[in-house]
Amino acid sequence: MTKKILCVDDDPNVLQALARQHGKRFEIQTALGCENGIVALRDDGPFAVVISDLRMPGLDGIRFLSIVKQMAPDTVRVMLTGQCDSQSQKEAVSELKVFEFLTKPCPSDKLARTLESALKHYDASTQKVGMGVR
Repeated sequence: MTKKILCVDDDPNVLQALARQHGKRFEIQTALGCENGIVALRDDGPFAVVISDLRMPGLDGIRFLSIVKQMAPDTVRVMLTGQCDSQSQKEAVSELKVFEFLTKPCPSDKLARTLESALKHYDASTQKVGMGVR
């Protein structure tokens, strides 16, 4: 069972901070921008969890997470954004089944709890698939 977490953001400082704060507790891989995130999914997956920013140049986080859902439907999707509007949040949660929608700056302990919960959710959902339940 994988425990890998992919963090995708267009700000390298955010990615460095996530890796620094959570890299000892979790297996974190970072990708600068959605295009690199797609490459990481294809080449380095599977990932248990993908964390994505919402507002990024090119593909936005919602479109990116829809690709994640297609490429890796069992991967748990988390949105971490500094710019949140209720319509984006509703769309992400309802259409993409985003596990959690967090706003920046997100306290480190809250993100760690979310990642722990997301990993448990991934384990539970992939165990059901392994038993023939979907």
